[in-house]
Amino acid sequence: MLNINKQEFSQNFRNILQQTGQIPPLSETTRELIKLRNNPDSNLSQLIDLIANDPGLSAFIMKYARMSTFGYGERIVSVHQAVSLVLGFNTALNLSMGIAASGCLQMPNHGALGKICIWSQALECAVMCRELYHLSDIKRSLNGDIAYLGGLFHNFGYMLFSHLYPREFSYLNDLVTRHPEQDARVLQLQVFGITHDTIGMYLIKAWDLPEEIAITVAEQHFPDYSGRHALYVKLVALANRMLRNKDVVDGCPYVDTTALLNDLEIDEFSALNALTTVRGYQQEFQALAQSLAA
Repeated sequence: MLNINKQEFSQNFRNILQQTGQIPPLSETTRELIKLRNNPDSNLSQLIDLIANDPGLSAFIMKYARMSTFGYGERIVSVHQAVSLVLGFNTALNLSMGIAASGCLQMPNHGALGKICIWSQALECAVMCRELYHLSDIKRSLNGDIAYLGGLFHNFGYMLFSHLYPREFSYLNDLVTRHPEQDARVLQLQVFGITHDTIGMYLIKAWDLPEEIAITVAEQHFPDYSGRHALYVKLVALANRMLRNKDVVDGCPYVDTTALLNDLEIDEFSALNALTTVRGYQQEFQALAQSLAA
């Protein structure tokens, strides 16, 4: 067992997070992907060429495009087909950003907080957020790409924790794995005095990703948040509540799931149908996550 002074550890961790030079920089591929995202004149060919130049990213994008939900399967044999026929510009770009950005962060593959579980949850949450976005009657107030990225990046704080403090993270991973009945965030507070959502917020800011994503990552466990971009916070909180199959999995037990559905103007029956659909892909998300850990 580690001998940890949580006040001292938390303060030291926050000091490191406030020094952006301590956070691993984005790869060249990720920086080029962000340039494409910020360029209104970017096109499909540029994105395909960028993905094709990264063998690992190319392989993952093709595996993703072969998921049963798209119906193409093994007929997808090139990045061009994966992007142009199946995923489209925005989904391919956003997914590629997440994959490429995480490549600089080291973490163990196994355990409740290992790379396989974290990536499986990230992919599942991103898709669930996208499904809920399409069901919302106030989608005009939201951006579908931001909703997807909020879900994709929601647990990346664990990756940075592992990268900066591998020994302490290993202890946390083991603790959460041995005590699945306990809330992982509560364990983080009890042992370390800092949580993955706070760590993730600093990571998103250091990578200069959109403010909506930083706020969503920071506030995801508090769907009563009422500041800027609150709808994205509620969307990710709702997605995680539904996926975890618990009544409350965040810091707002007084905000029930029905209230979140009402705030986002989403029909409950439709949301449950979407949940059934997304859960049907769990084995495929797991396989994709394992490919990233290979």
